[in-house]
Amino acid sequence: MKTILIFLILFITQSNLFSQTENSAFIDIMKTEFEAFQKKDPTVWTKYADKDAVFTGLDNNFKTKNQIMEEMKNASDIFNSGKETYDNVITKIFGDTAILSCLTTFTFTSSDGNRKSLKFKFTRVHIKVGTVWKLVYHSAIPI
Repeated sequence: MKTILIFLILFITQSNLFSQTENSAFIDIMKTEFEAFQKKDPTVWTKYADKDAVFTGLDNNFKTKNQIMEEMKNASDIFNSGKETYDNVITKIFGDTAILSCLTTFTFTSSDGNRKSLKFKFTRVHIKVGTVWKLVYHSAIPI
């Protein structure tokens, strides 16, 4: 019985570590994306987005990776004062496919000098290509 209890404790501990590691890998990808908007430079981010990735949002239009890269290059200066936080991150991995869902808060200083926050529900799908997770779908819906 003692052996089974030790095995269960080790299993649960290792499962949680795996989950945290996977979540942090995807959070790092989201942080890289946000930094690309801040720096107006998508160079580092592009390796984490598949060439055929699609993006949707409030306007319900599909955008391509190239369109998002242009948005990054021409990003508003509010990103310079901005910060993004990720809460309730849930990642489910099915072989070489990962689905991520989270609540995101974008906090920034507006042009009138006031601090503002916008909340979004992110849904993201990644595929594993070799050892790299690549974004293939991103949806950001304001809440």
